[in-house]
Amino acid sequence: MLLAWACLMLSGVAAAAGTMELAAATRSATLTDGTVLPARPLTLPDYWDREQPGKSGTLAYELRFDRNWPAADPGGLFVPWAGGSYEVRVNGVLIAAGGRLDAPSSALAKRPYYVAVPPELARAHGNLLRITVAARAYARSGLLPVTVGPAAEVRAQFEQAFRLRVVGPLIAAVLSVVLGGLALLIWWRQRDPLFGLYGLAEVAWSVRLLDYFVDDLAIPAELRSYIVAAAREVFLGAIARFCLLVIRVPWRWLHRTLNAYLWLALPVVAPLAAMSSHPMVFPLSWLVKVGIILTVAGAMVWGALRRPSREATLLAATVGVSALLFLADWIKVWLTGDYYWVHSMTRYVSVPFSVVMAWMLVERYTSAVQSLQDANQVLTERVAQREAQLRAAFARTQKIAAEETALRERGRILRDMHDGLGSQLVTTISMLESGKASSPEIAVQVRHALDSLKLSIDAMQDTGGDLAAVLGNLRYRLGPRIADGGLDIHWEVERLPALAHFTARKVQELQYLLLEGITNVLQHARATALTVTAHADMDAQVIRITLADNGRGFDTGATRGGRGLRNMQVRAAAIGGRLQIRSAPGSTALTVEVPLAPGDGEEAGTDGEGLAPVA
Repeated sequence: MLLAWACLMLSGVAAAAGTMELAAATRSATLTDGTVLPARPLTLPDYWDREQPGKSGTLAYELRFDRNWPAADPGGLFVPWAGGSYEVRVNGVLIAAGGRLDAPSSALAKRPYYVAVPPELARAHGNLLRITVAARAYARSGLLPVTVGPAAEVRAQFEQAFRLRVVGPLIAAVLSVVLGGLALLIWWRQRDPLFGLYGLAEVAWSVRLLDYFVDDLAIPAELRSYIVAAAREVFLGAIARFCLLVIRVPWRWLHRTLNAYLWLALPVVAPLAAMSSHPMVFPLSWLVKVGIILTVAGAMVWGALRRPSREATLLAATVGVSALLFLADWIKVWLTGDYYWVHSMTRYVSVPFSVVMAWMLVERYTSAVQSLQDANQVLTERVAQREAQLRAAFARTQKIAAEETALRERGRILRDMHDGLGSQLVTTISMLESGKASSPEIAVQVRHALDSLKLSIDAMQDTGGDLAAVLGNLRYRLGPRIADGGLDIHWEVERLPALAHFTARKVQELQYLLLEGITNVLQHARATALTVTAHADMDAQVIRITLADNGRGFDTGATRGGRGLRNMQVRAAAIGGRLQIRSAPGSTALTVEVPLAPGDGEEAGTDGEGLAPVA
């Protein structure tokens, strides 16, 4: 779009019908060494560097014109090129100036100028226009034909030229800075030489374009010329390396040549390029550039054909367009002799690369996003597959765990029935077979076996952790047996908090522990009274259940290794509790402490835990 706009501006620079182009002039000059060149007539353009190479001085151009606009209207002058600092006088009156005549400025030559001519200064005939130029050697000093005429028409020509030669480069420089800065940021994060070279090229070209829209900086003119020339050479070498990297041209000699060119750009090529107006330097400098451009263009066409891709094709076409622009300017300047070709299109050579790079950034970003989306889709599918596998494996694990739990529970029930109900039935059978047991004795054994069976069945019911209900059920099952044993039983059970962690297995363990204790009282204590108490100790965070009898007592130390006490100890540990036994003649107390909250490893009681005998 910018190139098309520039072409439209270029096509509209032709002189308007009401204006005059002044080309016939008389020039006189005073050189810096004091030499005075006499006035002589010439036809503009005047290429001072060609006529007087290496000479500096003050040039005075006199041009004559007749007014072709109404006397009351203002006129205008359009100066497309005044090679250095200048002064403009009409009929001896100073009407415009740029820079200082004692300090020539090469930058002022790069832009067009519009000078208003007051109505009172312009005569109908024989007006004298005097333009004085401070010329600096090898700075493209001189003067191009001047346009004079009605102010509106002349200003329209000036504005067209200004847009093309000043505004256009400014837009191109801004575009180069933005894309170059973005590319350098990407290079800084990724260290990709592709973005580094492109960013260097764009920034260098934006520096080169400063010469078109920035007046003199606070630096010597020679240094400014060197900076501009260095930026131009760095752009050429960097953009050529960038193109070769994109196309992936394998010619090592070409890569090495461009690397050498980049290394020599600042110390050697740029100083020579700053003197490009020199008659010997100018053709050599341009021939080197033309050679690089043609070589890179040919390499890119070959690379694009060898490995076709959208990037390669588009970039090869861009290099071709840029090469055509450059060659067109070169032919115009060198072969036609238009040495100060003010409508050069080479200044816009970075624009096609900017467009291509912007497209490449968008293309690569969208490709990266698409790749990321594809990777996410693949990852999502794999995660879904893995989740399905994990769910299936978890279901199998749960099934196996449930089967193992059921097997363990069956095994536990079988062990309990074997140890409780089974042993009592075996004892009963032995008594029957011996023929020595009486019917009441056999009935007692059968009743004991039935109690064990009922307790096992009761333990399978969910009590919700209500120990009071567990104790009440135990009392209901063992009440007749205790009464048959001749014991007076006293129940002192308070309102107890529910224990959510108290499972059916723990209920069974607690029931068997208390059953073992009550059985011991019935069989060995010779007691007449049994007291069962249960209360919650909130300070100790336990529920204490105590069986106390008034029997003969026993030595807890002497019976420590007994099987019955050992079983009760293991069952206390299994419910996460603690067993205490105090015994003395006439008094024995068995206390079980059940924690209100579950503890670590409470299901894994080991031998030696849970028993705390007290003498």
